[in-house]
Amino acid sequence: MTETRSDDGPDFRRETERRETERVVNEIAQGIRTLDAGVSWFSGLAPTRRQEVLQEVAGYAMQAHVTPPDGRAGWRGPVSNPRPTPR
Repeated sequence: MTETRSDDGPDFRRETERRETERVVNEIAQGIRTLDAGVSWFSGLAPTRRQEVLQEVAGYAMQAHVTPPDGRAGWRGPVSNPRPTPR
């Protein structure tokens, strides 16, 4: 049996928003997007969406096992990585 998937349903919307968050966070981490541009993007979100984004970012930090020194260094700005990111 084949499932029908609507491209405008709530599951599709959540998945699209999650991917957008991943893209924006990764662009900031890689220095492709400035932190100011990320703040502008975040500021333009509805309050409920901001909460979802913060939960996603907290999940990324937990997966990365961020330590307090890592977190403080992250607030100072992105660190350039001399090694290319594997694709």
